Amino acid sequence: MLIRTVLAATAAFALTGAAQAQDAAPQTAPETPAAAPMDEAAFEARAERFEQQVDQMTRELEAAGQAGGGDRDVTMASVNEILARYQPEFDGFARDFETFFNAQIAASSDEQARAELTTARDTAIPVILAIPDQIRAGAEAQLAAAADAATAPATDTPEAE
Repeated sequence: MLIRTVLAATAAFALTGAAQAQDAAPQTAPETPAAAPMDEAAFEARAERFEQQVDQMTRELEAAGQAGGGDRDVTMASVNEILARYQPEFDGFARDFETFFNAQIAASSDEQARAELTTARDTAIPVILAIPDQIRAGAEAQLAAAADAATAPATDTPEAE
């Protein structure tokens, strides 16, 4: 499904790009945002939780797409409801990710490392926050393509001679 592809690519970009700049950006899990900076192990646990939430959301989105039966309004209402429920997880993870990066930046004495971490942070956070909008746009595009395919005349059939 397109939603899974968009989500996976976006999440992979955000986490992989950050990991490269960090040498091993951790993936972790708590649903509530951290009040204090996290160490690498805590952030890895936080990213794992986020990944689990994204996997669960993806399953829900796929089920909503199937249950909608191609009806744009029904499907998009379900997609919007699901995304609204998971929005706090995206926001919380983005805050935790930023907090983690900020702690790594502050702890680094290497100017180049700080610059790379800052760039990774400034790239990853907007990507994470944009995932719900990308999913919504992907669902809209998929529904539009399906509607176009359903209404397109079948002109590619060979004619009998």
